[in-house]
Amino acid sequence: LAKQDARAVMMNATRKVERLGEILDRHRDDRVIVFTAHTDLVYRLSERFLLPAITAETSAAERRETLERFRDGTYSRVVAANVLDEGVDVPDANVAVVLSGSGSEREFTQRLGRVLRPKDDGGRATLYEVVSAETAEERVASRRR
Repeated sequence: LAKQDARAVMMNATRKVERLGEILDRHRDDRVIVFTAHTDLVYRLSERFLLPAITAETSAAERRETLERFRDGTYSRVVAANVLDEGVDVPDANVAVVLSGSGSEREFTQRLGRVLRPKDDGGRATLYEVVSAETAEERVASRRR
């Protein structure tokens, strides 16, 4: 049973990565932040899509540099673990993708706030929450709608 559960998790993660690729393709000209709760997934996404990564393991200096490059447009995308959820000055993005989280309303609200800040140009923001079908993750997401 544990082996089947592990396989299901792996397959769902693979589908999520594929879906992220589609989203990134659709938003080539946008400023995108990808959120996940799992450090290993951050590194996997960073390698696969050549995205700058920020995790709890990222030094404060490197984190500041990455965020500054995102702010000035050198980087148009970044992938992060929970370290950007609260209390960190994150430059505005107009697209956020949540690949995994704790289900916490507060965490979700913090992430949503990263893209719903008023835009100087009056532009709109988009939030994607990519969840695995028929899981607790899907049920939590549907309760938020």
